[in-house]
Order: sequence, then C-alpha cells, then structure tokens
Amino acid sequence: MQTNLIQIAGIKDLDEARKLIKLGADQIGFPLRLTHNAEDLSDQEARSIIKKINKPDKFLLITYLTEPGEIIKLCKFLNIHKVQLHNHMTTHNLAKLKNQAPNIEIIKSLIIKAGNLPDIKKYINNSAQYIDYYITDTYDPDTGASGATGKTHDWEISRKIVEHSPKPVILAGGLTPKNVRQAILEVQPAGVDAHTGLEDSQGRKDYELVENFIREVRQAFAKLSQKEHQIDINGVLDLHTFQPSDVKDLVPEYINECIRKNISDIRIIHGKGRGVLKKIVSSILSKHPRVISYKIAPERGGNWGATVAKLKLNNKKGSTDEKSN
Repeated sequence: MQTNLIQIAGIKDLDEARKLIKLGADQIGFPLRLTHNAEDLSDQEARSIIKKINKPDKFLLITYLTEPGEIIKLCKFLNIHKVQLHNHMTTHNLAKLKNQAPNIEIIKSLIIKAGNLPDIKKYINNSAQYIDYYITDTYDPDTGASGATGKTHDWEISRKIVEHSPKPVILAGGLTPKNVRQAILEVQPAGVDAHTGLEDSQGRKDYELVENFIREVRQAFAKLSQKEHQIDINGVLDLHTFQPSDVKDLVPEYINECIRKNISDIRIIHGKGRGVLKKIVSSILSKHPRVISYKIAPERGGNWGATVAKLKLNNKKGSTDEKSN
C-alpha cells in the first residue's frame, strides 16, 4: 500500500486534472452521487477525463452510494478501481462489495463528531478486514455534511484512530497549506486529502495553493521519516532505508541541518543499484543554493555508492567554484 499519499478531491475539467497530476498529486477524487453537495462533474464527464488521461490508478470515486451493485457498476463505468465511501456502510455490505469486486480498493470514511471515538473504534474492529484505507473527515452539524466541509476537527482524535487502526489512515478535513504540516506531524497519517482548502473564490483549484500544499506535505512526511529513522546529523546520510519519494525532501532538510551545525563536508550514501537514488541526489545537489561542489566518492574505503559534497556555511564566505558532478 502506498504511504505519504497526497489525494486531492474535486476537479472541474480535464486541464485541472492534468495540472494537479503534474504538480504531484498521487490521486484525484471525483465526488459523484452525493447527498449534500452538488457534483462538480457528471458521471460521463468524469469518465471522459479518466479516459483521456489514461492513468486509471490516478483516480478514485468518492460517493455516498451504499449498495455494492451500484458502486461496482459506477466504478466499471468510470474504469477506475478505487472508491471512497462516505455514507454509513454495514459490514455486510462491505463484505459483499469486497467479495464481488476484490480488485476495487476500498477507502472508508470515519466521520468525526463530538464524543464518537468509541463508536469509530468499534466500527474499525468490525470492518477492517474489508478495508484498504480509512479516511478521517469532519462532520458539519449545521449542514449535516460529512465531507468537503472545509472544517478541521480535533487532530488528537485522528491520532488515536491512526494508533488503533490496523489499516492505513488518510487525514482529511479542512486541510490547507497553512495547517497540513502541523496536522501530519501531530496525527502521523499514511496520507492526506484536501478539497475546498485548495480552491479559489470560484471553486476552482488554486495552483499556487496546490503547489504550496504538496510542498508542505512532502516536507512534513520527510520530517516524520527522519524522526522514525533517528538520523544523526554528523555529515553522513545513508539513504538505503528510504523510499525515493522520501529522499526529495529529506536530503535538502539534512543539508540545512548540517549547515546549522557548521558541517561543511557531507557524504550521501545512495548505493549503485539502478542509479535512481543517485540521480535524485545529484539533481537536489545541483539546485541547492548552499552546495558549493559535489562529486561521486572514490570506490575505496567503503565509499562506493556515495556522493560527497561541500557546503557553504553561514559563517564562511562562499566559494566561487562551480558545482561539479
């Protein structure tokens, strides 16, 4: 299952979908067959976008449907294999859906209301065997809506759900570029979802907000990963236990921490392999403003599969040397 997931819900057209994917969204949700909010698109329009982009795994259905047959039929019509269920689903219907369509990935919403954590835990205990992901969201007592409310909830409750659930949990509910970093650090979810928090006054996605949101998400997940792996800031960074998606934010943060500690020479171990990590590291170092030079470490003394770099410290004058690789 994918972790550090970035999900964005609600799009208006093909161009918006393409732009969100280009900016780094892992998957995009189409809210269809809703009970409270109006759909952004018709079933046919959503199907057309999915067909033209031709990356079915990038999309999911978000719906209030509860009958397994209707859910399966709509997924087939859209040609997608992920569904986020926002209405109450009995364990009987969840089991029926999973048995009839085992290829469909099920994301089940957990709507947070005042005092309902015990009920949520009980529901998880009874339903987890049929679920691939859970997603927490906020209930709006004024409208009765349980999604796309633009409202946050008590993240401590979501944190307790993450700790209790045997399945990955995605955090949603009023997330924006301004609060998503803190939300991730507090809740430690498997992914995040945003909808109205990334829209302009016309209800269209604001690409600057989206770009800032994705950057904040990646940096927050990188910080969590760094904390989990208990990285020592000593000038040597071993990337063997990290995923390429983590490295893009981890390496710049590690460089910045080394600069704060006045460490000017660093070694980043990426191994040889297929060279994926090596290429990512090289790209990061070539763009970082505090990297004076970098090169592949000599293949001796245990230095194989590493890149060494020299950093410009705060208390030293910068070098005029050009970067090398």
